[in-house]
Amino acid sequence: MKRILLTPLDWGLGHATRCIPIVRELLRRECTVFIAGSGDSLLLLKNEFPQLRFFTLPAYQPVYPSGRNMVWKMILQVPKFMEVIKNEHLQIESIIDQNKIDLIISDNRYGCWSARIRSVFITHQLNILMPKGFRWLERPVRLLNERLIKKFSHCWIPDYADEKMSLSGKLSRYNKSSSYQVTHIGPLSRFKKPVEQPCLYDIVCILSGPEPQRTLFENKIINQLRTSGLRYFLVQGVYSKEQGNVPNESAFLNSEALQNVISQSSVVIARSGYSTLMDLAALGKKGIVVPTPGQTEQEYLALRWNKKGVLWSMTQESFNLTIALRESNRYTGFTNGCNLNTELLTQQIERVLSGL
Repeated sequence: MKRILLTPLDWGLGHATRCIPIVRELLRRECTVFIAGSGDSLLLLKNEFPQLRFFTLPAYQPVYPSGRNMVWKMILQVPKFMEVIKNEHLQIESIIDQNKIDLIISDNRYGCWSARIRSVFITHQLNILMPKGFRWLERPVRLLNERLIKKFSHCWIPDYADEKMSLSGKLSRYNKSSSYQVTHIGPLSRFKKPVEQPCLYDIVCILSGPEPQRTLFENKIINQLRTSGLRYFLVQGVYSKEQGNVPNESAFLNSEALQNVISQSSVVIARSGYSTLMDLAALGKKGIVVPTPGQTEQEYLALRWNKKGVLWSMTQESFNLTIALRESNRYTGFTNGCNLNTELLTQQIERVLSGL
């Protein structure tokens, strides 16, 4: 029985949610699964898999700006992040020794590898985009990213290799001559194939992402929802927060409950994070996406799918519910679904496990 350690990054919940199908597949193969992480992402996985054993890793605790000066804010925190990477690596080595781990699967935690056993790094961002005025940083950042990934045995991209089917676009493009092994495993979603359900909500709004922007967006949209006269459900996406008593509003929902709510809605309002797009594609939903200000990844994904006529996007600063709903009628959404190919993930897990 193989013993696998999963380590999702704690920046938001997306890295944890897309690990859920991996955990399910490993458990189906009767592997012993351990999970190490921090923050709300760790709480989310504890809620999904209470029977597993968990470890707490050092938290990155990135501090985000209330404005758009994201780059300088992140650059100033690089020394702190590198210290976390160093410390989590030391802790991983200890966990391996104490629990006889056979394989590590790390979702964007750069320190979660070991020279003694195989390790997998999961990312959809081999190209980290920079805003105007900082494009000169893209090449050195990409080279640093590659150097850190080379410490792992494998690199899995949760997307399709075919550009026409790709959800992440240029974010996941890479140099074919790279020395590390890159494999596309198909998009990952915690949601299962949907069954038709009655429409109970005109809107489901899923708030997520880092503070203070998550709360700023909540303050922007909550009164618009409550006074709209529409049937809505609001998910605040804060796992460490106590549930309130406001009808049709919830601090958090587990995967099954959230899938039911989304499946019973006409349109979803959410951030344009990559994990959210994979979930919308898996459920074949229409969406209105609002990128987190200053996050170039989300801004690129929102623009990419807006240009394709799939998702209406709007900035947080200018968000207006009435306009967003009207304009979104011209967009198809992932109405035909993305036909997520879980066989790609199954094949890669089989390939890695067979080599242990």
